[in-house]
Amino acid sequence: MEIGLVGVGRMGSVLAKLLTGHIKLCIFDRNTDRLTQIATKLNSGMADTLKDMGKVGILILAVPDNEVIGCIKVCNQSPNPITIINIATNVAQHMLEEVAAPHVKCISIKFIGQADEMELGQRPVIIINESPAEIVPQMIGIFQKIGIVLVGKADIVHFINKTAAQKALEAAVTIEEVLRREGITDKDIVKNAIRHVAAGTLKAYADGNMGPFAQEIVESIKNKINGK
Repeated sequence: MEIGLVGVGRMGSVLAKLLTGHIKLCIFDRNTDRLTQIATKLNSGMADTLKDMGKVGILILAVPDNEVIGCIKVCNQSPNPITIINIATNVAQHMLEEVAAPHVKCISIKFIGQADEMELGQRPVIIINESPAEIVPQMIGIFQKIGIVLVGKADIVHFINKTAAQKALEAAVTIEEVLRREGITDKDIVKNAIRHVAAGTLKAYADGNMGPFAQEIVESIKNKINGK
């Protein structure tokens, strides 16, 4: 089975590496230098145009949000049946269905994960949309090799990822501002406070691997949230 991957930017290139070895992959990107480099590195096939990708039965769109609909419209012109997989977090399932031609099936498969962490070996949670139900088993077979797969309403990932990113960035900005007020402005110190101490503490919390000091802070925060 051959699968096409459109877009080998930050997330697309990581996804290509993870899928290679499990499936036969054909990739396309408008950046021809990047396309050639990654295709050569992964020993995968590549297409010259997006229209050429219409020959592939299953197509993963790893493109920016504002390019997803345009890609589907190009695929609509192909005479061949195509299954399109959208991984763009901010593009809802109904938007895909509204623009797709009858011979083009669209399904949202969204990642609760971050590209850099995935490249380091962290397995993302992948939510496969519950419809179209007839292609869900096939999607599970493809993606269970690279992450923890759940089936449900994939659009919920937008809220999950936005909440996590917003709260993490609020914490980073707060750390930066509090240190600045104390006269601590050295770039390396601020960077390490955020990248190592803060990020490392978050990972320890997520993994349930905190020390007593961090646990005391967590209890204090929970009590404050609950008004105790």
